[in-house]
Amino acid sequence: MIVRVIKFFAKGLLAFLMLLLLYFVAALIGSAIPVNSDRQAGGDITIYLRTNGAHTDFIFPVENDVMDWEQMIDSTYILSKKGNYDYISFGWGDLEFYRNTPEWSDLTFPTAMQAVFLPTPSAMHVEFESPPRFDQPTVPIKVTEEEYRTLVDYVSWSFQKDFSGNVRPVPDLHYNQNDAFFYAKRSLNSFYTCNTWVNNGLKEAGLPACLWTPFDEGIFYKYH
Repeated sequence: MIVRVIKFFAKGLLAFLMLLLLYFVAALIGSAIPVNSDRQAGGDITIYLRTNGAHTDFIFPVENDVMDWEQMIDSTYILSKKGNYDYISFGWGDLEFYRNTPEWSDLTFPTAMQAVFLPTPSAMHVEFESPPRFDQPTVPIKVTEEEYRTLVDYVSWSFQKDFSGNVRPVPDLHYNQNDAFFYAKRSLNSFYTCNTWVNNGLKEAGLPACLWTPFDEGIFYKYH
């Protein structure tokens, strides 16, 4: 009986390891296949991509001829209540992960497993910045007005809205004086991560991206 139990768990562990291996192989292949690689570089608008080593954010101008983000997310949502910032960053991810993991050192196994395997709510993390924070790896990208407009539509669509079309803030959740969290659409899983969200936005805008990636390395490799 004990031998059968051991064999059962050994087979289960082997199957799990095989699936994990296939996942990483698929991620490697998907990250290596470029999308929009023939795009002509250049444009009048500068945006940024920033990573903390695991999670990627978009950084956009707060206001230009295409979009004034303060019409959608003003300073009343942040603790400092200050306005007149030059840039605004957007990150998408699992709400409970954001809530329980302000620093990567706070990450626990249950939080990670819940984020990846359970259909939990997602959130947008928004931070006002002047100038953009360069304390983490950050790359500038010159985009055209049309490309930026597509990115604006993509990010705006990702927010959950109320019946009046307003964004829905997550109460009492902040990392600093100039940020806020908002309820977002979709749910994070192993095939649709925070980096997949950024990569899909780049693809929609016709910018260099990966065929599919759950990680940040594939995205940033396209801009080195």
